[in-house]
Amino acid sequence: MQLRRLCIRHFRNFEHLVIDPFPTPAVIVGENGVGKSNLLHALRLVLDPDLPDRRRYLQPEDIHDRSPSLAEGAEVTVEVELADFEDDPDARSELDGAIISLSPLVARLTYLFRPKQSPARLLGEEPAEPLTPNDYEWTVYGAIDPSNTMLAAKRYAAMSVLPALRDAEHDLARPDRSPLTSLLRERPPAQANIDKTLKTMRTAREDLGRDANVQHIADLIRSRVATMAGPRMNLDPSLAFAGRDEDLLRSIRLFIDASATRGIDRTSTGTANVLYLALLLERLRLRRSATDGEDTLLVVEEPEAHLHPTLQRHLFAHLLGQPNRLVLTTHSPHIAAVTPLPSMVLLLDTTTGTQARVMAPGLLEQHERADLERYLNVNRAEILFAQGVVLVEGVAETYLLPALARSAGFDLDAHGIVVASIDGTDFAPYAKLLGPSGFNRPFSILTDGDATDTEETEIYRREPGLRRALDVLKILADDSVAEPFRDALNALRQQDLPTAGGPRDGRHNLVVTAAGFGIFVGPDTLETDLAPLLTAEMTAAFNDLATGARRRQNFAQALEQVAASPSTEDQRAGVISRIERDPVSKGRFAQRLADHVEQLNLPDRIRQLLGYPSDRPVASSDLLALPGCGPVLALLDDLRRRYEHLPLAPTPMQLGARTPPAQVPANEPG
Repeated sequence: MQLRRLCIRHFRNFEHLVIDPFPTPAVIVGENGVGKSNLLHALRLVLDPDLPDRRRYLQPEDIHDRSPSLAEGAEVTVEVELADFEDDPDARSELDGAIISLSPLVARLTYLFRPKQSPARLLGEEPAEPLTPNDYEWTVYGAIDPSNTMLAAKRYAAMSVLPALRDAEHDLARPDRSPLTSLLRERPPAQANIDKTLKTMRTAREDLGRDANVQHIADLIRSRVATMAGPRMNLDPSLAFAGRDEDLLRSIRLFIDASATRGIDRTSTGTANVLYLALLLERLRLRRSATDGEDTLLVVEEPEAHLHPTLQRHLFAHLLGQPNRLVLTTHSPHIAAVTPLPSMVLLLDTTTGTQARVMAPGLLEQHERADLERYLNVNRAEILFAQGVVLVEGVAETYLLPALARSAGFDLDAHGIVVASIDGTDFAPYAKLLGPSGFNRPFSILTDGDATDTEETEIYRREPGLRRALDVLKILADDSVAEPFRDALNALRQQDLPTAGGPRDGRHNLVVTAAGFGIFVGPDTLETDLAPLLTAEMTAAFNDLATGARRRQNFAQALEQVAASPSTEDQRAGVISRIERDPVSKGRFAQRLADHVEQLNLPDRIRQLLGYPSDRPVASSDLLALPGCGPVLALLDDLRRRYEHLPLAPTPMQLGARTPPAQVPANEPG
């Protein structure tokens, strides 16, 4: 049996939340306060047989803020749809009254909390006074009829919750709470061995009770009691070593070594949690395989507690690769990194309450999914938790974009914006993953234009940066945008690059169109694109790393030629070749350059390039039109406008009139 769909209305964070399809297994991620624990509690209202009925009566704080309040007649529903039980006759029998579809076979159970349905209220004859919790009732019903009560169904289609920071050591020491006891009851020792052991234990207890010292203590107790109470009290104490036969299985203890000398108390909290989870999973497996077994959904809150990152990755890569009914909530990028993409449930805080995103079936080709799952290693899985993502080609951008933002007084980290290198140029799969049909996260792309022509370059290979933009536009925009862009790009490719340098005629129009969808395409490559903006800083960074006056002088001269736009392909190649030569390298150069960049005043530098006074506003179009560095600056301007409601180079008046940052929409073109 599988949980196929979940719908929550008017409960806590959720005005109207739908997760369809609900993946199995499922990993629920999201920032603090977005409602991960509330989602689990909503599931418990329907499916948890261990949740006391008194906790199914909601309180005023359980009602969503924009819903009618409890005093006004609130109504809360939690619908779960269950599937994949065609071959389970017990499940079909238990859920018979909840069936809503025969092909495929689907059952629906709904928790309903609403005002009591008295005849007077139904007729509108009760006075319109504020309602109290005592005026409400709850039920769990099957299919679509609230009168079709199915309270017992949760004992078959059940869920079990392991809360965060569980004291596994304490639970394992208590037979009534230890999954080890339950596991032994599922697979008990042979009855003949139990009988033999019990007989031996009874004999041993009797022999021990006849020990002379034990009998002496019994005599002392009898004497003391007789002296204290006198002969009228009919009391004749004795001693014996007691033990009930049914306590045999309850007395077993788990040790962490083969010689059974080191108990659970001798290991770490994380190890105890792993043992506890292993026992529980094995017990659930045995219950599901039993002829009368229930099909329990196991929910684990924040399982990363007390676990080393490497163990998190190994343990949950194994568990999430198994066909089990497992739901995890987590903040851990290490667990997210090993989660299969179809298992990911991303909770987002929006203006209409918390919403959930899952990856649409068939969104990615198999090879795309495999590549993305490899990409989401521990360093890159944070893009799933970020408030905004900037996808870039390589490591240089990851150093320089945050540094440029800080030099303008705009801290990307403070706003949860992650600059993530994809180590390549194929942005389309990432756009699918983060776009409207994927996890719907706000993202931008910065890519090199690589607008170079050689004798070997065929026409259809020209302007590869704009081709990447077209591939992403096909995902983010409709045909009315993508097709004219494609036609204009094909026409643009017919032109040779001007021999004196500079772009092809009409290229800027395509750059502007792409930027409108958050895709920023530079002219050539990052280092040469930044030359007009950062000539002094790039010279200083190179001098920090390179030795020899001649080498430094040659680099400075090459950089000045590129900074004096337009530049030719050979001139740009002269800068890049010197950066790539040992001991500099592009990555090391970007690291050093970032340190120099953070020392400058970027708004003043921008105004110098534009020739604008301090009181003249700088528009996004002004930045995008700057030679070389325009797309990089336009990207940062776009981010700052969205997250701080300020341009990248604000005037004093704009700084004084700024409004507090508002929530950024889940996905809005740049």
